[in-house]
Amino acid sequence: MDGGELIDLDPKQLTGAGIRLDHIRGSQYVLYDNGKTIPVVIEAQDRKRLSLSSKNRNFSAVVLDHRDQLLAELGLDDAVSGPPSELVSPMPGLVVSISVSIGDVVSEGTRLLVLEAMKMENEIKSQAACLITAILVKPGDAVQKGQVLIEFGKIAP
Repeated sequence: MDGGELIDLDPKQLTGAGIRLDHIRGSQYVLYDNGKTIPVVIEAQDRKRLSLSSKNRNFSAVVLDHRDQLLAELGLDDAVSGPPSELVSPMPGLVVSISVSIGDVVSEGTRLLVLEAMKMENEIKSQAACLITAILVKPGDAVQKGQVLIEFGKIAP
């Protein structure tokens, strides 16, 4: 992020483009960008946020791991205001288990289901309190990317 602008960086694409980051010592790194050498200091603020400085300029970065990216694709990241209306599959996979029932009121962090994709089991949790209004799959179902798995409703006051 530079000045609030979101920049999506995939390490595989960076390597293919001739860009790499090497650790020197402590919080000091060197960024190699197609023959240019750029000194960088990286200070972790927490698991997801970093503060970087290079050539008297300061930057902030948010690091998303596989799980964070999956949640963002599902629309269950922190940027969503209020509960989402549905849970969609971010990729083709197999429903391993479902942990909720229609009519359940779930709180943030409640496990909804487990989706196996690319030989990995992904536990999908609720990111907000909501009501389960429909479950459109069952364990053992093969699902496609973008398929609606669960529908949510608002909790009555």
